[in-house]
Amino acid sequence: MEERAIVRTLIARTSLGSAGIPPLNVSLGANIPTLLGIVGLNIFNPGPIIRTQFNGTYRISLSNVSSLPSSIRFEIFRGASYTGQPIYVLSQPVFPNDSTIPASFEGSDYNVPAPANEQLIYSCFATFVPVSASEQATRLGPECFNAVAYSDD
Repeated sequence: MEERAIVRTLIARTSLGSAGIPPLNVSLGANIPTLLGIVGLNIFNPGPIIRTQFNGTYRISLSNVSSLPSSIRFEIFRGASYTGQPIYVLSQPVFPNDSTIPASFEGSDYNVPAPANEQLIYSCFATFVPVSASEQATRLGPECFNAVAYSDD
């Protein structure tokens, strides 16, 4: 007989920065990591293996884009700050004919150590990496960052 692990959902949380209506119109500084979303997951009595699945959706407007592609980099950290090693990195190119880009991602963090304080935090940062100094990026929304933690029992 095959033994199967029982998976339990521990918690799900959303960080909603904007529904997109009205637009945020917040500048996204060049080469400056900007916190877009943060979620705190309360982890009580987890099983031996914890894993987190996360996703996010963002819409960004661009102006004065040069003839070479720029990029927007998304980084997910386990923790509340932009320190240490990111657990997920996505760089989305911005092409010269783009004026507004929707950016979405999904990823996971596997075999996460159980937090001693029962609080597991994930933060999402974005960095606009322009090719020229005249390029500008603006956060329009929607902006949401979601995380769900599971464990094997």
